[in-house]
Amino acid sequence: MKNFLILLIIPFLSFGQVFTVDDNYIQMYTSSLEGEFSENTFLNTLEETTITYEIILDSLPLGWDFQNCFPTCNPINTYNIDPLSFPSDSSIYLNAHFYPNSISGEGLLVMELSANHGTYLDTVSWRAIAMPEFTLNEYLNKSTKIKYISNISGQRISDLQSEQVVIVTYQNNQSKLVYILK
Repeated sequence: MKNFLILLIIPFLSFGQVFTVDDNYIQMYTSSLEGEFSENTFLNTLEETTITYEIILDSLPLGWDFQNCFPTCNPINTYNIDPLSFPSDSSIYLNAHFYPNSISGEGLLVMELSANHGTYLDTVSWRAIAMPEFTLNEYLNKSTKIKYISNISGQRISDLQSEQVVIVTYQNNQSKLVYILK
């Protein structure tokens, strides 16, 4: 009976994961006037492996561009790369840059990482929000149109500070995510 159990377990041990990703979902906010913004994570190899990536979803506002760095930066709007080999126990830089080109909006980029010719798959998603900028004076001048202002957690606030992301709800109940510059 013991021999049977050992024979049953051995195949499961040989099909382990060959890489991990530190953070599979990355969210970032900035002003739409920023030239570019980015966030990174790391892919960690557990054994020597060959990895490729493919952008399987790009839901970006018209006029936005993106760039991925794995392990070095690829040309803008590159959707896939040729296989790259990495040694065991490596930590490889994995990054997404967004270029909003002064266009406010929200984008989602999903990268599928494939190891050893598709035997092992994982995904990393970057959600990017580029918001219009306002100064405190512009808010004060529009204060009669504002119903309330809340922070990103949804709590109503009355004290506006610079370099802050807020949700503005207007008298007509429409809301807008805004980055307070100064």
